[in-house]
Amino acid sequence: MITLLGVPFDFIGLTYFQTSKDVSIGDLVVCQTEHGTYIGKVKTVRAAKDEEIQMKDFNTLFPPILRIATFKDKAFYKNSEANEKKITTEAQKHADDLKLGMKVLQSHLDVDDNKVLITFTAEQRVDFRELVKILNGIFHLRIELRQIGPRDEAKIVGGLGPCGLPLCCSTFLKTFDGISISMAKNQLLAINIPKLSGQCGKLMCCLKFEDKAYSELRPLYPKIGEKFQYRNSTYEVTGLNLLNDTITAYNGENYEYFSKEDFERVKKGLGKKEVPIRNLDINSGIDLSGHGVQDTKNRIAQINRSEEKRKDEKNKNSGNKNQNQRNRNQNRTQQQNRSQQRSTDNKKNNQNRNNNQKRPMNNQRNSNQNKKPTSSNNGFIPVSSIQDKSVLDFRPVKKDDKK
Repeated sequence: MITLLGVPFDFIGLTYFQTSKDVSIGDLVVCQTEHGTYIGKVKTVRAAKDEEIQMKDFNTLFPPILRIATFKDKAFYKNSEANEKKITTEAQKHADDLKLGMKVLQSHLDVDDNKVLITFTAEQRVDFRELVKILNGIFHLRIELRQIGPRDEAKIVGGLGPCGLPLCCSTFLKTFDGISISMAKNQLLAINIPKLSGQCGKLMCCLKFEDKAYSELRPLYPKIGEKFQYRNSTYEVTGLNLLNDTITAYNGENYEYFSKEDFERVKKGLGKKEVPIRNLDINSGIDLSGHGVQDTKNRIAQINRSEEKRKDEKNKNSGNKNQNQRNRNQNRTQQQNRSQQRSTDNKKNNQNRNNNQKRPMNNQRNSNQNKKPTSSNNGFIPVSSIQDKSVLDFRPVKKDDKK
């Protein structure tokens, strides 16, 4: 049984190789590419289909692997990452010294370890002959410099696209097809270049995927702006949705939706099948897919009534909220006034208490100052007040007494 192995390489993307050996996802294999012999890790494994095997260019589309990586190959693969980073750094350094204006992206060592492939980007063509001589003298390898474009750079760097999935170029695209703005017009997309561009700054590759289907379906549908008669009114085609098989038409008052079959019936004057296409209003959820002016007006009036009712309820709720807010503000003001009144009363009570404490001391001080001495003897004690009269004996002492 022939097995197809998907092996990704940074410089050529995911490439399929054939083998009849037992190989699992994650195994290392040695493959021959258009740029040299390199070691890659198997990402996908699937059996080859019978119609693929019967193709004449089967061996060209799915070349066989050279061998499953040996112990020596695995050792080389393990050490090559550090060596490739060193080569990339040196190449960028010397390119800056020579002022070549190039950005070195990656380096890839050949399995035979005698050649290195260096990829770089630049805004214009670069004369890198001097750089090749310098790198050849440093590493003693055959140097191959390859200038790539912004799409190849995005393939190497990788990332997520606007859809949220990994970039197509870094996952399964091997070559880049030409993308033109006519593909976007063919798919009725708005011509907005920033939205139609990928990380590389070019038009997204996925525009090519559905272009063939749209090219086959567009001739079967009317052109935008085509006019026709329906229910005594002139309608104009304003939109197409080929995937949903829907044609949108407008007569100045209301929209009508037709399938391709119904549109052909209307063009023949037979009228369309009475199977209304639901077109719900986003806000009210009311079906707007009317079948005439009056029906549409009735639905619009119903929407207006619902909208007025919703606004009245909103205003009522808003009025209740405002009243509650006013009540809260009023209660808050009353509480602040009461607290201020209590604070004022406390201050007055404290002041009166202090005044009452100071008043007795002042009265006592005044009474002491106003009090007059009761004695008028200028400090002498009257004799009449002395009880022991012996102290008043002042007889002179005789000389005999002294002896």
